Amino acid sequence: MSILATIKDHSGRIYRGIQTLLVSSIAATAIATFGPAENAAALALSVAATGLALLVLMYMRSSVVQRLQSAADAEAEKHRFLSVDAMTGAMTRRYFLEALSDSLGTLRNRRQASLLLIDLDHFKQLNDTFGHQFGDLALAYLVKEAERIFADGIIGRLGGDEFGVIVPHGDAAALNKDVRRLLDAMRAGKRHEGKVVPLSISLGVALAPLHASNPTELMLLADLALYESKAAGRGRVTVFDEEMLSDKRYRRLVERELRAAVYLGELELHYQPIVGAEGPIDALEGLIRWRHPVRGLISPAEFIPIAERSTLIDMIGEWVFKRACADIGQFPGRRISINVSGEQLKRDEIVTMCDRVLRETGRSASEFIIEITETVATAATPEILRRLEALRGLGFDIALDDFGTGHCGFNYLKTLPIDCVKIDRSYIRSLAHDQVAQIFVSALAQIARIQDITIVAEGVETSEEFTLARAAGCSRFQGYFFGKPAPRDKTSALCAADNQPLALSA
Repeated sequence: MSILATIKDHSGRIYRGIQTLLVSSIAATAIATFGPAENAAALALSVAATGLALLVLMYMRSSVVQRLQSAADAEAEKHRFLSVDAMTGAMTRRYFLEALSDSLGTLRNRRQASLLLIDLDHFKQLNDTFGHQFGDLALAYLVKEAERIFADGIIGRLGGDEFGVIVPHGDAAALNKDVRRLLDAMRAGKRHEGKVVPLSISLGVALAPLHASNPTELMLLADLALYESKAAGRGRVTVFDEEMLSDKRYRRLVERELRAAVYLGELELHYQPIVGAEGPIDALEGLIRWRHPVRGLISPAEFIPIAERSTLIDMIGEWVFKRACADIGQFPGRRISINVSGEQLKRDEIVTMCDRVLRETGRSASEFIIEITETVATAATPEILRRLEALRGLGFDIALDDFGTGHCGFNYLKTLPIDCVKIDRSYIRSLAHDQVAQIFVSALAQIARIQDITIVAEGVETSEEFTLARAAGCSRFQGYFFGKPAPRDKTSALCAADNQPLALSA
């Protein structure tokens, strides 16, 4: 109820009562004045009614003032509740956006301002490792430090671990200095249970009116800059520039066309043989291709990274698995290996999707191998490892692709839930002349035998590489020497003719 409604509701009946008393007082006064002189009773009634009316008026004034104050306090509390985030003390998203609009001024009177978007890096891991209470404390600590460093700024909470800061100037040098102070303050960490836990933040910056004067557009540009900070390794600040906008437009175009491609049947799954030591085809790797009606055949290296920036990768991943389930009947006795993106493994849907598709198609998980890259393995969180174990529990084998390209050491072979390791082609190509590559492949093969893990040599292109990789201990082989990725029908014919050791078929 509004303040005005409160006053009307409370005062209506009292006001009518005062009117009655005043009419009675006026009537009594008139009788006493114009009636007989000895009419003292009427005069007394008049004085009593007037006094009572005055008392009621005084009470009413006091009551209205009190109710006005209560209503004002309630309105202030309501406004505070709506405008301030209870956990961090930052401004809520709605009021922050209003403040941003006010900070930018009007069309005739544009003001300089800077918008910073801040994301607390690895927030989920902080919660999982140290508990949600520490996660909340880390967010509050970020706001406290931002308020200290940007004393003239406005800090708002825009999402779970995303914040915004409005700085009322566009001085890039001063802004950069303050941002560095905030980065350093977060790296210094927050104390928790006797230890100091370092924190990391990523920032994106857009300036008004240099980059945009509209609050919605300024938010978009700052968000693009923030994304660039996270894509470049986090823990840094990026200021928007025009090239980001052109990249954004291109990504949106590809996303729209790729989404349509799924429904229009423009995607294809090509298959490359994986052979045993004596040459017979043991399995096939399914590799997605996009046959664009104008641009022709597009490599996954061009469109998969764009799909991974949205949930479009989940749609494509499901399409790939459904296609593999439909095609596997064309390759009797062989398994199909499919690639799963690290982005898919960040969500539980990967497990439920695979289980659902297997039931819908009547296929067995033992007919398929799921490949993950070394990069995904080294960054695997407990949740990702749990999903990989769940996929193995359904019956899938797990293969570690591109082994040797990053920081995945031999100890990962003991801790990761994997059944197969695919050695990166750079080592296979170097076997003839690089002693380090020879030692690496041989050592990996020995460890794999102990761990009962299959070793696949990737990128085999010559008979010499095949011979050297087999001599080093590899048990499966893949590369142009055995066959290039090809459409289903061509690969099916290749499998049907696979009655002898495979010859060069590139």
